[in-house]
Amino acid sequence: MNRSTSVLGSLLLSVVFISACQQEAEQAPATPAPQASAPQPQMVDLAPLATTDAPAGGMVNGTVAETIDAAGYTYVRVEVDGQSLWAAGPATAMATGDTISFSTLIPMRNFHSTAMNRDFAVLYFVDGFTNLSTSGTSAAASASATAPVASTAAIEKVDGGYTIAEALAQKAELAGKPIKVRGKVTKFTSGIMGKNWIHIEDGSGAEDLIVTTSGSAAMGSVIVAEGALSLDRDFGYGYHYAVLMEDARVTTE
Repeated sequence: MNRSTSVLGSLLLSVVFISACQQEAEQAPATPAPQASAPQPQMVDLAPLATTDAPAGGMVNGTVAETIDAAGYTYVRVEVDGQSLWAAGPATAMATGDTISFSTLIPMRNFHSTAMNRDFAVLYFVDGFTNLSTSGTSAAASASATAPVASTAAIEKVDGGYTIAEALAQKAELAGKPIKVRGKVTKFTSGIMGKNWIHIEDGSGAEDLIVTTSGSAAMGSVIVAEGALSLDRDFGYGYHYAVLMEDARVTTE
């Protein structure tokens, strides 16, 4: 699996998935201004979070001030150099006063959590929290971000479609064209940059295919994704994808 594939496992989001931050898509809250449309989540400037002792790669350390478990995920308020930050990631056991480390590479502004019915001025999506007080990392984060994924048995190609290996090999010719691919869901991350992110494999090659969609899919399910391939997509903050199927229609079989 190439570097770009493991990164979203960080957004995506990495950001991200991780698994999903909600089992339902999260929407940005409406603005109070008359006739204004609801603002979409967007990247925010990380410069105010820069610290002289912050680890490389957008990681920060802070003290846990509050935690809330919702929809299988942990929302945590952390004090970082006098600032109060909110982050959300896989369910993780932590206590007030613990020192944790997490990534600030996937910030979302004006984020509304439907599971909590709560608005966040800025919420950081993370693949996992490292509890420096216990020297542990959440099991969900380890499973989704670091543990090797078992090889997927060969899945029959969908009629009129492509295997993942074929799509990647012919990416230049297929770019911008709608295609169909069948695969097994190995990772699902919801609500990242207003989309759900799905990793699928079909046993045809070493790489998986990342799909963005408004649809949903369960881990381990077999789906058919239909959408256009995009090449060299750069979302900033180090999240670059050589191949991505965007705004796909997803059907679970």
